[in-house]
Amino acid sequence: MPSFSAEERQLLNDSLNEFLSENYSFERWKKLARGGEMEGFGRAEWAKYAELGWLGVALPEAAGGSGGGMTELGIVMAAAGRRMVLEPLLGTVVLGAGAIELVGTQAQRETLLPQIATGRLFIAFCHAEPGAGYARDWVHAIARRDGSLLVIDGEKSFALGAHAAHTLLVSARLGSQAGPVCLFLVPRTAGGVRLNVAPALDGRLGATVSFAGAKIAAEAKVGDDDEDRLGMIDRLIDRGAIAVCAEACGAMAAVTQATVDYLKTRQQFGQPLSKFQVLQHKLVDMSVSSEEARAIVHAALQALDDKAPGAQRAVWAAKVQTARSARLVGSQAIQLHGGMGMTDELAIGHYYKRLTLCETLFGDGEFYLKKIGAAAAACVVA
Repeated sequence: MPSFSAEERQLLNDSLNEFLSENYSFERWKKLARGGEMEGFGRAEWAKYAELGWLGVALPEAAGGSGGGMTELGIVMAAAGRRMVLEPLLGTVVLGAGAIELVGTQAQRETLLPQIATGRLFIAFCHAEPGAGYARDWVHAIARRDGSLLVIDGEKSFALGAHAAHTLLVSARLGSQAGPVCLFLVPRTAGGVRLNVAPALDGRLGATVSFAGAKIAAEAKVGDDDEDRLGMIDRLIDRGAIAVCAEACGAMAAVTQATVDYLKTRQQFGQPLSKFQVLQHKLVDMSVSSEEARAIVHAALQALDDKAPGAQRAVWAAKVQTARSARLVGSQAIQLHGGMGMTDELAIGHYYKRLTLCETLFGDGEFYLKKIGAAAAACVVA
């Protein structure tokens, strides 16, 4: 069980938000997002996150972490959402570290997890493939053994942070299309690896990746056996899904507060817009919807930490509610800001893009609603 107390969680939340409010202004965000640094995120910021212990908050103490769990990761991701943090927390700290901790060999855990905690290793999760939609078991990439090496061929869809990752966490079938799905740690600069770099909807950079005879060492396979990892990948994607839900909660809180502040300053008919009852109702709707998402996301994070039987379904429910809330809060904020909400000079439009991406990453609300329905129908039949 994670060892963080309620007081320690509050301290973590306060330290994150205090540091980011002082050091991650919208002006700094624009400089990073618009090419102030070629990678599209801040190396200096990443080093500071490592120094403050945030990158290792959910890693074992033996790896230089703090021994926290998904709730602590959720606190980090919510703070990142409040400031639209550009650094690759999702791929490295949530998914990369999660995969290595779940199924990595002892040598992989001892070597790689401390590198993540100290900010020396960036990882991008490359699982989705063209034509897969949101299906988690659609894997056509193949890794074949060639003497002491493995050779990977296949295509992977856009992955956040892949353009700058040291290592790509790649799913592929071992041996043939009928083989088990395994995970592999592929150096981004390996021969036979080709990246097509592009921005995501919210401006964060990533890449689609193709593998054409990419050769890696046999020990680059995550884990020490050839067991099929689809079940673990399912858990890993749930981990990613709830992390972006937490991120969306932070963004919604920032958007709601920014909209309140904006309506207090804008005047119409000699009084602030915040005095108009119809606009007050819209603000209440935004606040209530944000709180609904926050509550269900917190419950899902706790269920994962407690290894509760219904934890996966709690994650799916959180994704459904967060998608609904993100759409309502984002669209209302744009509307209440009027024409200014559509410009790049105000943060609100960028928050809307971040919320839209959070809504769709790892599956949209409709996708998870269908999964909940299918699971419920299966229980009735059983």
